[in-house]
Amino acid sequence: MPEKDQIQAMFARIARRYDLLNHLLSCGMDYWWWRKMAKLTVATPGMKVLDIAAGTGDSSIALAKKGAIVVSSDFAFSMLRLGYDKIRYKSMKNKVLGHVGADAHILPFKSSTFDALTICYGLRNLEQRYIAYAEFKRVLKPGARLVILEFSHPTRTLIRWLYDFYSRFFLVRIGGFFSGDKVAYRYLYQSIKQFPHQADLAQELINTGFADVSWKNLSFGIVAIHTAIVPANDNTRLLK
Repeated sequence: MPEKDQIQAMFARIARRYDLLNHLLSCGMDYWWWRKMAKLTVATPGMKVLDIAAGTGDSSIALAKKGAIVVSSDFAFSMLRLGYDKIRYKSMKNKVLGHVGADAHILPFKSSTFDALTICYGLRNLEQRYIAYAEFKRVLKPGARLVILEFSHPTRTLIRWLYDFYSRFFLVRIGGFFSGDKVAYRYLYQSIKQFPHQADLAQELINTGFADVSWKNLSFGIVAIHTAIVPANDNTRLLK
């Protein structure tokens, strides 16, 4: 896996074409996936949500449309700046109140701050997921919800074969052509292949102490949304 600074540099290189390629390579399904994420977050007016790996802001906007008060966070500063511009253009500044450059392994927020935490397509890029899970728990209130939207593994053999063929031969080439960075989209393909299957990711969350862990497959499992709850009696979170 590339190191943090390499991943930051990669996202800086593709930032300007990132949205276009998301829409193109997903055939527009990314909008639906974000809406499903916001729904499963149970985002309601006034809820305070930390959106990690917010990138260019589409996940934060989906949450804000539900009335949530959102803090956008990302360690790829070039993506975060584009997200700020998009949110300002869409007149969502009164709902997306913060744009914070931060590493998910060391979050700059006090304990028990947020009612929910979301991370979309960012978990694959973390070097040490278990450290990040502990931080997620720390900044969430007891009873708060964690929602992970991530590329996953199709459950049907034919879909899995077709998706792998598409990702290997088209995603890398199309992404590389339009972004001018084939390395970035080769990394995308490899990171998806190496990412835990749905049940394995759920087990990681259980091992970290999350409760009520479940997942929902979208588009035959090409992406999955995992949800989990911080137990009300959790005593493992360290105060800062």
